[in-house]
Amino acid sequence: MTGVRRVPVQRRFSDLDPLGHVNNVAFHDYLQEARVGLQLDLRLIHGGGFDQVVVKQEIAHRKPLSYSSEPVIVEIWVSRLGNSSYTLGYRIIDELGDVSAEASTVMAVVDPETGRPVRMSDELRAILENARFATATPPPQT
Repeated sequence: MTGVRRVPVQRRFSDLDPLGHVNNVAFHDYLQEARVGLQLDLRLIHGGGFDQVVVKQEIAHRKPLSYSSEPVIVEIWVSRLGNSSYTLGYRIIDELGDVSAEASTVMAVVDPETGRPVRMSDELRAILENARFATATPPPQT
C-alpha cells in the first residue's frame, strides 16, 4: 500500500446538529474510523512492544456537511515521519466530490509500560514509509 487510502464512512442521523449540518465533533469520529482502518490494514494496532497515542489533531472545515445516505470519503495518508512520532493527513470529501474538511493527526509511539515516547523501530518506520505520500498533501481528486 502506497499513498492515499480512501475510506467510506457512513453519516448517521445522530451526527446532525440543530441546523441540520454534521456537528463538528462527528468529524473527529470520521477521522478515527479512517485512522483505525489504516492502522488495522498496516497491522499497527498492537504488538511490537509499543503503543500509539494521539498527541494533536487539527481540522480545518471547508464546507458544511449535511445528511446524506451516501457515505463521506475520508482520504488518509502518512504525511510526516519523525523519530518517535508520525503525522497523518486527511481530507473529508462529500457525495459531490467537494472537500468538506482537511485535517491532521500527530501520533506518538510510546512505551506501553511508561507511556513515554520511544524511538520507532526500523520495522514500524518501514511500514509507515510504505503508506507515506511523497508530499505533505496529495493532489486533488479529478
